[in-house]
Amino acid sequence: MDDTKCVRCGSDFPPGGVYCPVCGARRSNVGLWVKEARNAATRAIDVSVEALGRASKEVEPAIERIINALQPAVQEIDKAVQPFAETTVRTASEVADRLRPAAQETAKAARTVADKTAAVVRPAVTKIAEKTSAAARKVREATRKR
Repeated sequence: MDDTKCVRCGSDFPPGGVYCPVCGARRSNVGLWVKEARNAATRAIDVSVEALGRASKEVEPAIERIINALQPAVQEIDKAVQPFAETTVRTASEVADRLRPAAQETAKAARTVADKTAAVVRPAVTKIAEKTSAAARKVREATRKR
């Protein structure tokens, strides 16, 4: 969605501009909303990955306590627990790797929905804005005549 162009006349908005310098139309917020949704999804993914990393680190001290408590059987416990730890870390990494594309697809779908919604609504909104402007002109003309 390109919100740098005016939906009414196609002119470029100045950086940070809210109103079109040519026709005075207000800039659409749809592009901003899509960007915010994409950023929120990315932050959620990053937080999930970080939480999975912390969880895997929390497993390691528990394993150390088990080894120290069962010192006579440390070698056997180490052999039994090591594959579990590796599997846990690998699985956590796989989960994180799989979450990112799904979240990105969700953001892409949200952008598509937003774009299609804007495309459907834009003509009606433009027509309403034109009719409102025409009505405002008529009111101004009527008040000037008085």
